[in-house]
Amino acid sequence: LQVEDDQGVNVGVDSSLTLRRLLVWMYDPKVRLKTLAALVDFCQGRKGGELASAVHAYGKTGDPQMRALVQHILSLVSHPILNFLYRWIYDGELEDTYHEFFVASDPNVKTDRLWHDKYSLRKSMIPSFITMDQARKVLLIGKSINFLHQVCHDRTPPGKITPASKSADSPKDAAELLFDLEGAFQEKIDAAYFDTSKYLLDVLNHNYLLLEHLQAMRRYLLLGQGDFIRHLMDLLKPELARPATTLYQHNLTGILETAVRATNAQYDNAEILKRLDVRLLEVSPGDTGWDVFSLDYHVDGPIATVFTRECMGHYLRVFNFLWRAKRMEYTLTDIWKGQMCNAKLLKTMPELSGVLHQCHILASEMVHFIHQMQYYITFEVLECSWDELWNKVQQAQDLDHIIAAHDVFLDSIISRCLLDNNSRSLLNQLRAIFDQIIEFQNAQDALYRSALEELSLRLQHEEKKKERAEEGQWGVTAEQEAEEKRRVQEFQEAMPKMRSQLRILTHFYQSIVQQFLVLLMTSTDESLRFLSFRLDFNEHYRAREPRLRASLGATRGRRLSNI
Repeated sequence: LQVEDDQGVNVGVDSSLTLRRLLVWMYDPKVRLKTLAALVDFCQGRKGGELASAVHAYGKTGDPQMRALVQHILSLVSHPILNFLYRWIYDGELEDTYHEFFVASDPNVKTDRLWHDKYSLRKSMIPSFITMDQARKVLLIGKSINFLHQVCHDRTPPGKITPASKSADSPKDAAELLFDLEGAFQEKIDAAYFDTSKYLLDVLNHNYLLLEHLQAMRRYLLLGQGDFIRHLMDLLKPELARPATTLYQHNLTGILETAVRATNAQYDNAEILKRLDVRLLEVSPGDTGWDVFSLDYHVDGPIATVFTRECMGHYLRVFNFLWRAKRMEYTLTDIWKGQMCNAKLLKTMPELSGVLHQCHILASEMVHFIHQMQYYITFEVLECSWDELWNKVQQAQDLDHIIAAHDVFLDSIISRCLLDNNSRSLLNQLRAIFDQIIEFQNAQDALYRSALEELSLRLQHEEKKKERAEEGQWGVTAEQEAEEKRRVQEFQEAMPKMRSQLRILTHFYQSIVQQFLVLLMTSTDESLRFLSFRLDFNEHYRAREPRLRASLGATRGRRLSNI
């Protein structure tokens, strides 16, 4: 250029080619080549969606020519990705030999885990111009189509589920879509998502009775069917009182079927009733039938996607807890019946009045405790959590929403029924209280057996005296009279021991309840703290336990500071 300037070359002549003119003509191609070279270096080693993201990121420039160039290259790169996407959302087909698409498939996963494990998002391959919400919907659409075909065995052609839209047949079509990502592209994904998800939920609800199975879990495994559970307990009582090693599952299954036929459970769908079964847990030394009995609900096919093995394990844990709590209520009812039935009979034995009074007081304490616990479990935990679950299920747009709502429901009742790791100390105390109720039942039964046997002997003695007097003989001989007095004296001397045994049992029960209340008062869960107020509504335990007074003061202080 300097030589041409020195020689005075005339740049105005059109026919001549100078270096300056050549430089001007080559400026735009040179810039494009530099851009392409830099883009090649930037994209080196990338493929598929990751490559598209790199090209898309490089197009964020203020130079319109450079941006147009990168947009053109992006339309070429995105064309195969969009074709992958359309085949996936309209046909459920995934032919990704080189792992370039952002949906990954694991061929080793079995059909029963298809929904949970077979398909996943390959996040590194999600193009940056596709949002995470769009990618999630794309994954759900194709997964739903494959779930319908492989698990639900639904043979409806994908084109009838959602009408196929025009695919990106050429890079030009891909470019048009890329310019309208929030418009036409989003509409295509949303339409396929809503149509496919709605069809899948309709198939699960109508063909596989998903909602009916969900309600069956509530009625049977969570003890919602009250008449059935009560009648089942009545029928099982003789069997479950025996050692666990003497139980046979076929006997218990027959009793279960009898309970179904005798209650409103008989009106349930036969598909549901045939899944209801008896399960015996692992037997430990000294276990009775009450410790190992459990109801079971068999799930298979598509509904096993919602009710997974882990979920059924949670249901089993909750059932065992609820069954034990219900047994306590059942036991206390028997205790109350025994007290009411024997009250008049034993009025003629004044030496029993103190012991029976102790029994009535302790039984009243236990009844109040169990009633409050049952109210908390039934209404504050199960009913509230179930209402939230049912509302979420009714509003669910896809199967993932139902699975997530169901998992939240189970986690909620596991934690609020004191079955999680954080509540282990509370659960241990509660189980100790339940054990004390059983101990009290055994002690009262032994007392009534002894008292009724003594009453029977006294009545027989009086009857003999009457018979001998009517025959004109002496009522009793001196020897018989002495034997009668000796037996009565032995019975009366046994009363202090019985009173002492009841005092020990009462003291132990109250100390466990006090420890339970202290743990409730220090809980972070507000509903558990309110439960402690209801359990000790008249401050009976607070007067005995200094830690309860301190906890109550601290709680009131927190409430006042919040106000």
